[in-house]
Amino acid sequence: MTNHPKPPWYVRFFKGDYLRIYGHTLQQDRTDLETQFAIHALDLQPHHNVLDLCCGQGRHSIALAKTGLKVTGVDLSEEMLEIARSEAAKLQLSPINGGNAVGKGGICFHQADMQQLPDEFAGQFNAVINMFSSFGYLESEEDDQQVLYQIAKSLKPGGKLLMDLLNREWVIINNEEFDWHQHQDGRIVLEHRQLNLQTSTNHLTYTEILPDGTRRELSDLRMRLYTLTELTKMLAAAGLTTKNVYGGFRGEEYSVNTRRMIMVAMKES
Repeated sequence: MTNHPKPPWYVRFFKGDYLRIYGHTLQQDRTDLETQFAIHALDLQPHHNVLDLCCGQGRHSIALAKTGLKVTGVDLSEEMLEIARSEAAKLQLSPINGGNAVGKGGICFHQADMQQLPDEFAGQFNAVINMFSSFGYLESEEDDQQVLYQIAKSLKPGGKLLMDLLNREWVIINNEEFDWHQHQDGRIVLEHRQLNLQTSTNHLTYTEILPDGTRRELSDLRMRLYTLTELTKMLAAAGLTTKNVYGGFRGEEYSVNTRRMIMVAMKES
């Protein structure tokens, strides 16, 4: 019998457990706030092409497309992309072909690995967004660096990147090993966090308890937490110059006390 290698954690996690754990936090008012911030921070104009890298169920892609932008959402998870396509169809958003839309607005979704984006993406986008801590998932820092190379390759000269990340310094200061949340359907999700300062990784495991008392272990999550200094250097190595850093989606100044680290970088002409 052939032993098949276990797929990476992020393949398992985004097959369904992601929304079971975090779906309650992804309310429309939050999406609207984040989207409007991205439009302002990236100076997006109606004719711009935007790549939503690691788009998940498409909440930011769809919100941006509704404003008239041309948006391409990319994710590795077909399960998440099916949700995104279904929602876009319900809203009757115009389909486009990759980043080459003609006219006002439109949306499309592609299944792809963020380490190897389609060749036709090269130089097509005015902006790339990477939201909700969707960076630092891969097996090595070299793999993460490859993602930044792919982003830079996809941007037009002068194009911008917005990365929304969990702030490593905030995590260290506010680390709690155990947490839990009761969902509206009566489920309780227990969260266990293991912060490794030597590797700068956060390993989260989840246990779901159903109303009848049944317990189920959910997929775990592993995230490499980068410092501002590290990411600034990694972006520079990819040809991207850091322009602004924010601590939140209301334009808060970044500090060790802000939960988010939102970076805006530009591909030089």
